[in-house]
Amino acid sequence: MDPYKYLKIRFNPDGSLYRYGEAPLLPAAPAGEPVAVAAEGREDGEQGPRRIVVHSNDVPLSEAAGTGLRLFVPSGGHARLPLVLYFHGGGYVLFRAASEPFHNTCTALAAAAPAVVASVDYRLAPEHRLPASFEDAADAVLWARPHAAAGRPVFVMGSHNGASIAFRAALAAADAGVELRGVILNQPHLGGAARTPAEAASVDDRVLPLPANDLLWELALPVGADRDHEYCNPEPMLARVGAARLRRLPPCLVLGRRKDPPRDRTRTLANALQKAGVAVEARLDGAGYHAMELFKPNCAAEFTAQVADFVRRHSAAGAGDVVGASKL
Repeated sequence: MDPYKYLKIRFNPDGSLYRYGEAPLLPAAPAGEPVAVAAEGREDGEQGPRRIVVHSNDVPLSEAAGTGLRLFVPSGGHARLPLVLYFHGGGYVLFRAASEPFHNTCTALAAAAPAVVASVDYRLAPEHRLPASFEDAADAVLWARPHAAAGRPVFVMGSHNGASIAFRAALAAADAGVELRGVILNQPHLGGAARTPAEAASVDDRVLPLPANDLLWELALPVGADRDHEYCNPEPMLARVGAARLRRLPPCLVLGRRKDPPRDRTRTLANALQKAGVAVEARLDGAGYHAMELFKPNCAAEFTAQVADFVRRHSAAGAGDVVGASKL
C-alpha cells in the first residue's frame, strides 16, 4: 500500500503537508448544540435520556505558537463543573480540535459528565515536529492552573496520540504543581523499532495499517530519530521519567482495544504506572479496532460512559467558576 495515499497527504513544495482527505472542520457553536444524555449520566435521578445543550467557543492559548482551545460548556444550570483538558488524535499529523469526530466527542463528553471540556488545538507535524505538541500541552496545563488553584477538579485526557500528549501534560502538571484529579489515556499511540506481536500482525489493519503507522512516526519524530526515541517507545521514556516522578501522577484510566496495533505497548505503560504506585484503572480489552469510538455509535456511547463515570467519581464538590466561560 502507499501510506501517503492511505492517509490522504502529500508534501507541498515548501515541505509542509497538503491534507486532502480529512474530516470536515465544524464551526464552534456559541448558541449551543443539543445532546442526548443517558439515564446514568443524569444528576436529577430521573430515568430515561435527557437533552442538554452544549455551547462551544474558540479562545487563544499561545499567540507565539498559534495555538488555541475550543471550550465546550454544557448548559442546564450547573454552577460548578470539572474541567477536562482534551487532546485529539491523528498521529500528530492529522486533524484539529474543530475536526468533526473530535468536536462531537467533546460535545458528548461535556454533556455526559457533565464537565467543561477544553480541546487543545495543538501544532501538527511535520511542520512542527515533536516535542512541539508536548510544549503546547504544557501551555494548556498553565492555562488550567487558575482552575485547579480555585479548587476546581481538573483532568487531562487524550485519545490515540492525544493520549501520549495527555501523559506528557500530566507530567508537566506534576512538575508545575498543578493539581490534577485524574488522567484519561485512550489507546495511546506508542511504538518502537522492534515489532511487538500486535504490531507485526497489523500490516493490513483496517484503521492503522503498519505502513501508515510507520509513516506517521517518520513525520512526527525529530529529524533523524527512529522509533526507539523516547517520544515514541514507552520503555526509554519510562526509564527517563523514573518511578519517583510517575508516582506523583493522580489516578489514571487507561483504555485499550483488543485489535489496536499499539496495545502491547499500552500494557507496558499501564504496568509501569501500577508498579510505580499510581492508582490505575486499566480496561484494555475493549472490542474492536483502533479508534472504534469514532466510527461506531455503540463504541462511542460506551467510551463516553466510561470517561464520564471516571470524571464524576474523581471530582469533588466545592469547585469554583470556570475561567473564561463568560466568553461563551
